[in-house]
Amino acid sequence: MESAVDTEDPGKGAMRHIIICQEQALAVWGRLQLSDDGPVLFLVDARSLQRKLSRAGYHALSGDLWDERIYQRAHISANDDVLIQVHDPQLAEHIVRLLWRQPRHPAIAVITENGFHPTFPPPVKHISVRQLVSKAAQVELRRAHNHLRVQQLQATLADIEKLLILVQHDPDPDAIASALALRTILGRNKTTAPIGSFGQVTRPENVAMITLLEIDIEHLTRDKLDQYDGIALVDVQPPYFKDIALPRVDAVIDHHPQVASYPARYRDIRTSFGATSTIFVQYLQAIGAKITQRLATALYYGIKTDTLFLGRETTEADVEAFTYLYPLANHSLIRRMERPKLPLRDLDAFGYALRARTIIDAIFFTHLGLVEREDVLPQFAEFCLQVENIEWSVVSGIFGGNLIVSVRNSGHVKSAGEMVRHAFGHLGSAGGHRSMAKAVIPLAVLEQQFGRLSDAQLGQFIQEQVMQSLGVPTAV
Repeated sequence: MESAVDTEDPGKGAMRHIIICQEQALAVWGRLQLSDDGPVLFLVDARSLQRKLSRAGYHALSGDLWDERIYQRAHISANDDVLIQVHDPQLAEHIVRLLWRQPRHPAIAVITENGFHPTFPPPVKHISVRQLVSKAAQVELRRAHNHLRVQQLQATLADIEKLLILVQHDPDPDAIASALALRTILGRNKTTAPIGSFGQVTRPENVAMITLLEIDIEHLTRDKLDQYDGIALVDVQPPYFKDIALPRVDAVIDHHPQVASYPARYRDIRTSFGATSTIFVQYLQAIGAKITQRLATALYYGIKTDTLFLGRETTEADVEAFTYLYPLANHSLIRRMERPKLPLRDLDAFGYALRARTIIDAIFFTHLGLVEREDVLPQFAEFCLQVENIEWSVVSGIFGGNLIVSVRNSGHVKSAGEMVRHAFGHLGSAGGHRSMAKAVIPLAVLEQQFGRLSDAQLGQFIQEQVMQSLGVPTAV
């Protein structure tokens, strides 16, 4: 049964994938994605199967799988990894024993039939066929589902000549990256699908991002909306813009919780995801789109910042997207984005915030008063959460005629998004995730209900609202 086709001794430096299988098992290997870091060699028990594999471009040896000579001919060494799928459990154990007798044995995994519980040395791993096929099926079904979603999205927006891709007032990397990805999926450019915001990018890291990646974000006014034939929202939803009264919204793609009902021709809300960028990575993968280094860098940075380097509210989908993007992204540019120059005025704001702090029952409160940039508030909220024994940080300030409240928590307590909606939703825009949230309250609304409030009174008001929402007793 031995074949005349043989392989050369690869030497100590070459790492190969050795697949030991029988004809009936070959279909399973078509579902596997083997790594590209080494050649593949099949060891099979039939000459006909060896010829079939050779015609398909694989190296293959055929012979008696019970006979150790076939493994000697393959020159299997500790540099290789070995995957075994045979239908006879005794044969599987026999092959493992043969390979294990070598002074420096290879890494071994056995594809086992359902109900077969092998007795192998602990370093030998086994994988159930059911698990193998199930995982592969799940991946393909997910891609099929996302492909259909992309087709629906493209069809929804196909008739729009000039599309506005709208992001929040001070867009973060996740929103900016998602907007770029949507433009790519639609096959548009910045003329037919500009990115717009009613605010400006203010946080130094985000300014560095749009500068280094040469991303244009148009500053909008309500009157400018008439220039567009349609609107797509990414990383944000229509209730956020309730003071602007958006016209018809054509598409909404976001990972934040939906806090109110609204009409939209297309909607994809995935609250379990840590970033909207993850949704777009799945879209791009589903349609086999080419992801440029610029887009990969933006999406990678978007996931990294929104999940705090996969340390906050992260799902398997986020990890998979992050891993997929890693080799495609420009990490030199990302390092430059992450280390922008810190204005001295920010240090002054931080110093004032520390002096103005109040800590009540593991809640860190501080009100900064009037701030020059809104992003100072979430930055400091993240910093305050690092204080010993603190479970909540609530940092507030006045920016653009609004009272802004930025909230962070340790992640294992009550949802921050639910808390701010309960505390401030009746006064303005409020919402977020389990571990981070934000409220934006027009000062005019506060003055109408409570009269003009000083900074001290605003700080006290925020403390009372938060503590009441969390069920923490307030001092009489």
